Amino acid sequence: MQRLLTLLSIACLVAVGLAVTRPGRAATDVVITVRASSAEGTLATRLGTQFAWPGSLDRAAGSRGRFNALAPGLVRINATTDGVPGLPLVMPAGITKGDWNFANLDAIVNDVRAAGGLVVLDIAYAPQWMWDCSTGAIRDTTFAEFASYMARVVSYYSLGSFVAEDGTTITNPAGTANRIGYWEVWNEPDQRALGCPPGGNPNINTDQYVAMWNASVPAMLAVDPAIKLVGPATSSAMPISAPDFLGALLANAKHKPDVVSFHAYGGWHNAQTDRFFFDGDTGCCGIAGIERGLIAVQAAAPGIPIWITELNVNSDSAADDPTQRPWTAFGAAWGASAFGRLARHGVQAIFEFQFANPSLRQLSLIEIDTGRPLLPYWRDYYLARSFPAGSTLLSTSSSNPEVETFAARSPESNVVRVLVVNRQVDSDSATGGGGLPATVRVTLQDLPRVGSVTVRRMDAATPLDTGPELQSLPASDSVTVDFSGYGLALIEFVPEAVPAARR
Repeated sequence: MQRLLTLLSIACLVAVGLAVTRPGRAATDVVITVRASSAEGTLATRLGTQFAWPGSLDRAAGSRGRFNALAPGLVRINATTDGVPGLPLVMPAGITKGDWNFANLDAIVNDVRAAGGLVVLDIAYAPQWMWDCSTGAIRDTTFAEFASYMARVVSYYSLGSFVAEDGTTITNPAGTANRIGYWEVWNEPDQRALGCPPGGNPNINTDQYVAMWNASVPAMLAVDPAIKLVGPATSSAMPISAPDFLGALLANAKHKPDVVSFHAYGGWHNAQTDRFFFDGDTGCCGIAGIERGLIAVQAAAPGIPIWITELNVNSDSAADDPTQRPWTAFGAAWGASAFGRLARHGVQAIFEFQFANPSLRQLSLIEIDTGRPLLPYWRDYYLARSFPAGSTLLSTSSSNPEVETFAARSPESNVVRVLVVNRQVDSDSATGGGGLPATVRVTLQDLPRVGSVTVRRMDAATPLDTGPELQSLPASDSVTVDFSGYGLALIEFVPEAVPAARR
């Protein structure tokens, strides 16, 4: 997501509120059934996050530890020339031709690799010196210049060095240890670019995007044939009014994308209602719109993995939501709902935007100046551990469509984990409401002899420093969870061990 862009995007992440029923409001009785014997496929979804600037882990003592503990398997870096006042530039040679300074980009790559993650590098647009800012257009419409640039950046990470325009050899201090395997080429071509500061400029059109791809991708693959190419990274799945970049790419690319990507936000303005962020309006937006967009992209690109390389409640970057929805119980429920719905459709990766924004909590998992986790941090931490890729999806049902559920059997075991999300809005016009209370009865069928049951609940009362407490419950195939409003619960049913004599 670029700072100056207004996105008609869709997307999100998950959370739910549990607790004691609030006085004056009767809790809705909800029945959820999970069928352990009814498999519905294999979970493919991985959760990731991203950075746009270096130093995000250095402002507070605990930030690096929080990132390392989260240990996201995939981390996107959006390399731009968007320095924002006081922030360092990330795109190497992004302003001046030949100024091959990788220090800021390497700092982020080093942080990701130290935490055990794999980097997905997005070069957001052509460096500033490749634009004719008198017209706002790209200077070389063959994109040979940009292709040479991309080949050098790939060489820096895949080969450990490259020869610059002036004959100088630029060497990566890490050698090839920080090889980058995933490359997203361009960012949101359907939105304005930042090639001509300060106001930006019109981006390339669909024909130019295909020309850029067809020039750059072969040059990149010539350096490292094993890299994977990701695109088109549009601001939403199937833009309503924008040109069809995905269709143009799939029809005309010499090398089809190895992964198709798009961005997804529930809305784009802090004044939009709670209902809008969940359900959208007239076919647009909300988690419902993101879900429809994913299905449309899958139909357009059959057999190609789909990644949502930016996801959040709200793309508004002007100021934090005064009602604090994205980083509190509402955001936790929103993200959990998005995870369950998109994972069920087979999306292969979701990248929360972002780990620590320099100024906005609504675009963060932690507070950048304190290192304190926000509730969505704990949501993603436990979702990733409860539902690893390779789990077996199970059939579920809920008597209330706004109390959602998602269940899976863990790989190589019969442990069943159930996600319950209370996303009931106070009213269709509520903005920043607390959500409606609910009493949810979860029953597991077809798992003989449950040996133990645990529950973690996340809501407005969850302590942010330590996260949700693990509660052990009596062994049973039925559990009741009370929500005071927005929130989520993670329930684990562990089967009783079968004695050797009975095996």
